Amino acid sequence: MYNPTRPEGWMQASFILFLLFFSYYMLFAFDPPSDGIPSIHWTEVVVIIIISTMLIEDIRQFICQDNLFIGGKIHNYFLASRFFNIMSVAAYILFYVGLILRFQNAYDQDSFSAARIALAYDLEIWFICSLKFIGVAQKLGPKLVMIRKMIIDLFFFTYIILIAMSAYGIASRAMHFYGTFDFDGRAIFRNIIYPVYYFMYGSFDDERQLLDADGYNNSTAIATQVLLAFHMLFVNILLINLLIAMFSYTFQQVQDHTDLVWRYERYTLIREYFDRPTLFPPFIIISHIYELIKYIYRRLPTNRQQSFGRKSEAKTFKMIAANKSVEKDWTDFESYATNVYARSLLTSQPTTAIVPSTTNSQEAAGDIQTSMMTDFKQLNEDVTSMKKAVIDLRAHAEEVSTCMKWMMEAMSRVKMSKDPPPPLKLSVTTTDLRSDT
Repeated sequence: MYNPTRPEGWMQASFILFLLFFSYYMLFAFDPPSDGIPSIHWTEVVVIIIISTMLIEDIRQFICQDNLFIGGKIHNYFLASRFFNIMSVAAYILFYVGLILRFQNAYDQDSFSAARIALAYDLEIWFICSLKFIGVAQKLGPKLVMIRKMIIDLFFFTYIILIAMSAYGIASRAMHFYGTFDFDGRAIFRNIIYPVYYFMYGSFDDERQLLDADGYNNSTAIATQVLLAFHMLFVNILLINLLIAMFSYTFQQVQDHTDLVWRYERYTLIREYFDRPTLFPPFIIISHIYELIKYIYRRLPTNRQQSFGRKSEAKTFKMIAANKSVEKDWTDFESYATNVYARSLLTSQPTTAIVPSTTNSQEAAGDIQTSMMTDFKQLNEDVTSMKKAVIDLRAHAEEVSTCMKWMMEAMSRVKMSKDPPPPLKLSVTTTDLRSDT
């Protein structure tokens, strides 16, 4: 029986240890190589090995998905509610980019600073990815779903805020701050984007001091003051409150189904670790090597001939209750649901499955037996009705055949045609049909 806490617990412990090593490495051992400092610290080696083994495992999970097409694999892995998979891919890319910058030009201060920035951002993402382990908590799991949905709301809302920020930043600098900075990327960010962004948090005192310094006789300063007032009204009052309302709606939507959301998130995490090897990084590479050897061994021509015709074994995900009575109740429920679904297909009518309220397996089995007897009785009545309809139809066909024979004999007596009348085929009589039934 699968125990979800065993691999998950080891994975949590190894991930915490990985974050500790990575944090120590970034805080105290990330130095450029010199005569007195080795080029690489042992914690950095451990971090590289752990991340590389985790990358191999994620690649294996991506390849071993049920979908056979690459498009379906990408959709299931990234787009089907897999927020942390996207974060993990970003973390892998940042880590190896930072690693390349760290060793490519180790003595170049700019490249080394770029490597430090990339790896620091990467460490931040790995800390965020550690939140997925609290998804099994009944109280905290739904909160992660709320955060994920709010990020989606914020992503679409950011576009509107960026337009408003760019509109005020460019217009105000074109009026009152013309010629105060050069056409440079850092200068544009420092004078247009950076100060206007903090207006959302109420930090606009510096902007007002710059405008008030020129007095109220300057027309551009007055026009910029009016534009600032309109910008604060639109962004800080209208847009921010609209965003809060969207967050409140998302929160309430998840809160109304918090138990269902928690169960789904817990199932997703257990299902993920069911497919994972038992070992944790970096020792998970042992499982990968073992699986690779098994795959190569099975692909050998001699083994393929020997395994031809054998029943293949597959790892199946099924929840088995520790209590036998509970397991029997689950089996009865599955049988009942299957029976109801089969009935809905036969009658071509949507049928709502009503789960028996009692947990007594004998009562559930009795309900299933009664339902099946009712179905058999209804089916027997339908077959009897169909037989009666067929008998009546054949009797009518026999009468029509007799009438046609009489008409042809009458036409033959008056010699309406030189050709002889065509012979009529003998039909099965109702007496024969009754004897057969």
